[in-house]
Amino acid sequence: MSTLPIEYIRMSRMFREVVEGKEIVSFEVPAHKFFARNEVLYLSTVLDYDARKLENMISDMKYGRVVVEKMWAVRLDADMFKESKKVLLPDLASNQIDGNVEDVEGGHVVNIHVNGIKDLVRVAVFDKQSYKDIVIVRRSPLPALIRYAAFV
Repeated sequence: MSTLPIEYIRMSRMFREVVEGKEIVSFEVPAHKFFARNEVLYLSTVLDYDARKLENMISDMKYGRVVVEKMWAVRLDADMFKESKKVLLPDLASNQIDGNVEDVEGGHVVNIHVNGIKDLVRVAVFDKQSYKDIVIVRRSPLPALIRYAAFV
């Protein structure tokens, strides 16, 4: 009996939330291993990689070719041992996005402004010897931290 290959990129639920009096469209981020389709856009933006090509490379992980590994996605306002809360990120395609890039030692930080809300999301990319360490931080409300290792 054969098993079907695992699909690493999945559709996730979309949410409308109000932050600082402004409505934003967000999507749910899987806690580990799997990727939301909207999440690939974040990764392709900070890695300066074609989104379609990156999506195909992540889909090929079902054959054992690891390109981007999601370590974890956690909500910072939840007790990890008692409750699990949804990690939400603003959808880059459904909101008005602006931002800037800061150079830091060993990498760079992308500050993302969503619908006029300054620095709602910050994405740090650090160049390591054999991979790139990517950390996405969403500030309050619903603070979250997501970490990846990218081998591109």
